[in-house]
Amino acid sequence: MMLRGNWLFPTALAVILGGLSAWLERVSTVPLEPTHLDPALPQYEIYGMAGRRFDGHGRLREQLDAQRAWQLPDREDVYLQGAELRVSENGQPRYAVSGSRARYGIKTHLLDFDEGVVLRQFSDRQRPEAEVQTAALTVDTQAQTARTDAPVSFRFGQSHGTAQGLHYDHKTGKLDLPAQVKALIYDWKNHQ
Repeated sequence: MMLRGNWLFPTALAVILGGLSAWLERVSTVPLEPTHLDPALPQYEIYGMAGRRFDGHGRLREQLDAQRAWQLPDREDVYLQGAELRVSENGQPRYAVSGSRARYGIKTHLLDFDEGVVLRQFSDRQRPEAEVQTAALTVDTQAQTARTDAPVSFRFGQSHGTAQGLHYDHKTGKLDLPAQVKALIYDWKNHQ
């Protein structure tokens, strides 16, 4: 009778604990069901968005602010309302682009402004302050270029005018106005 008691308790304990584990597994497992989101409604929405990107030395390189930002389900674009992008070099502001509406491609790093766009280049030792106004503008944040085929009005120092389309390369400081250019040009170096 003594031998029977030695193995009965551990066996009963193992059976009870095994049953308890199986029961706890069953009651704690939550069945997951996929939820289909409405593709027309935002999956994420942010009010008062402020994004910053820094260079290798910890200085501000890019700043993207928006009154509102949202992303639709299964999309890689972020939509922005009241957006402004500011780009700096060595901690100094170089240019800014603002617009009523924009779309940022997360993988492409393209920022497409499509309403009330203003591109400002801040003055430095090599170039004067410049401003371009247009209805639509695509900014490549990696290549630091901006382009549009829409009509533009521009001011570069005291020079000003209009054109059909533009391509701006910030690295070279070159502004190309490809068609229908009407401008009053001043040599900015002589009018500082």
